[in-house]
Amino acid sequence: MHFWQTPSFLFLMMGVVIVVAMVGIYFVASSYDSAEVLIISEATAVVVLFTIGNFIIRIVDEIIGANRMKTEFVSVASHQLKTPLAEINWQIELLLSKFPGGLSEKQQMLIGQIAHSSQKMSRLVNDLLDVARIDRGKLAMNKEDVDLCKTIAEAVANQRPFALASGVELRLSCPITSPRVLADKKRLTVVLDNIISNAVKYTKSGGVAEIFLEAGGGTIQVCIRDNGIGIPAYEQHDIFKKFFRGSNAMKNNTDGTGLGLYIAKNIIEQLGGRLWFQSVENVGSEFFFILPIIKRV
Repeated sequence: MHFWQTPSFLFLMMGVVIVVAMVGIYFVASSYDSAEVLIISEATAVVVLFTIGNFIIRIVDEIIGANRMKTEFVSVASHQLKTPLAEINWQIELLLSKFPGGLSEKQQMLIGQIAHSSQKMSRLVNDLLDVARIDRGKLAMNKEDVDLCKTIAEAVANQRPFALASGVELRLSCPITSPRVLADKKRLTVVLDNIISNAVKYTKSGGVAEIFLEAGGGTIQVCIRDNGIGIPAYEQHDIFKKFFRGSNAMKNNTDGTGLGLYIAKNIIEQLGGRLWFQSVENVGSEFFFILPIIKRV
């Protein structure tokens, strides 16, 4: 698409044409006493404005259609990828269970690498499916009574092997007694996995990532804090955009798609909460989200 076909440029030009038309009609009305001349000038202005407006609407419709096709393509392609990935994972599990002691160290290492790559691909496919659902407004939520401390503890346990391999200490503090929220546990786990794994991923060996909870005002606030590489100030306004990755993150050659925080923010907002952050480059980051507490009658 050329620059002159973009909606922003067309709307700007339409504004300019409206101003020119108003000024032109004013001068025509001031210079001529003939009603026919005035009617013709007004009709001409209306035709020009109608033509530009119709052209803008057509361009916007084309953009919306292209975005819809892109979202549908991502959804279909991701669904098609899930089946072979599930089969690869099943074959790996079958191989390991059938020959637990008959594999050499090198064979076990190769199978481990295949399993790791398959898990990364599965996560990417799931992220793309979630993004497609969010874009179409069809990200379903199965809300239930959730023990937040327990759910966070499970998420921390899932990330602990990654943290140990990265040399990062994971700490969890939950001083609240059985805090319960109305949430989709599966989706909430996705949020926690994304933010905690980011905290570990972007913290250098010897660093610390801690998760703690606070209650107040009918909500529970969760904070995930790290002393990692942080986010540059000039990039912070883009952090929740799709496919965005910080320049310092790419310099450190860390894996990522730039979808995790976009998905996390949408899930928390659909659960009736809010997600935000504070960060200083080379000092660390703090990600917060709040969820309403279930009120007991």
